[in-house]
Amino acid sequence: MAASNIALVIAGGELTMSLDGSHYAVSPGVTGDELLSWIPEPLREGLSIVDWTRQPSSHFTVRLTSDLVTLLSGQIVEGRQGVVVLAGTDTLDEICYLADLLWGYPQPLIFAAGKLPDGKLGSDARAVLNEALLAAGSQECWGLGPLVCAQGELFPARNLMEFTNCGRASYTGPTNEAIGEILDGKVIIWQRPHRTKTLDSSTIPARNVELIYSSLGSGERVMASLAEDAANLSGLVISGFGGGNVLPGWVPYIRTLLKADIPVVVTSRCPNGRVTTHSTFEGSFFKLHEMGALDGGDLSPLRARIKLAVGIGAGLTGEALQNYLLDR
Repeated sequence: MAASNIALVIAGGELTMSLDGSHYAVSPGVTGDELLSWIPEPLREGLSIVDWTRQPSSHFTVRLTSDLVTLLSGQIVEGRQGVVVLAGTDTLDEICYLADLLWGYPQPLIFAAGKLPDGKLGSDARAVLNEALLAAGSQECWGLGPLVCAQGELFPARNLMEFTNCGRASYTGPTNEAIGEILDGKVIIWQRPHRTKTLDSSTIPARNVELIYSSLGSGERVMASLAEDAANLSGLVISGFGGGNVLPGWVPYIRTLLKADIPVVVTSRCPNGRVTTHSTFEGSFFKLHEMGALDGGDLSPLRARIKLAVGIGAGLTGEALQNYLLDR
């Protein structure tokens, strides 16, 4: 299938990296013309390249990612029938999830998740690029929201997690579930992903939303610092023990933040966990919820932070913000 009016947006990542004499990826030096040379003629038809930025994804912020989504949305407004994004994989799960919250278009948005630059032994760069273009130009991917193309499969944004940075099967793990694959030049979709409510792509996420992880006997000084600087804090996500429990020493600082009308969302630090209210000891989520903390449900801490920033940016507060977090 021809690309047929697809935009290829360069936002960094291994696929744009060049190698030095020692075969280390040292600079984002792959040009647009070089990328085109990797693509078979049928997939080049109607393809336009947008050279936006060339940064490691570890340099991205929520605000920069929001700017990227605005750029991607503009491609659809200009008439593109699909978009492929080249971006690094370090924070791709967060980048893709934020895009999912703001992507209200049926046209495919595909993030190409290559692990090794071209020229590196075992590189998947060319295969991933061409598979992503096939997906972006397919009718099968319409209406599915942002997807990540990796290791010959398509993953939805909702549960995406990079389980390992070694090897090519980065997204294979207990909470990841591919919804389709690219096989023999065809896009095959097995199931449609569940999507959360999308907000307007012009929504600007709140800037100063922090995340703190619970760990054995740790974090009280960090919580004290956050409470002391509450005036410069937009929101806070707490990754709690088990069902959302925290150290009792954190409670006074959480109370201070809530009294200052700072949204505090509690999640579980368990990879496949969720917040529960069956315990009532000091520091339990039951007590935190009584104080006014918001329920993060089964959101991972990373996704809860992104969703909280978007919700605050959209002007949601109180019950409306809670409903948004829980997809109610």
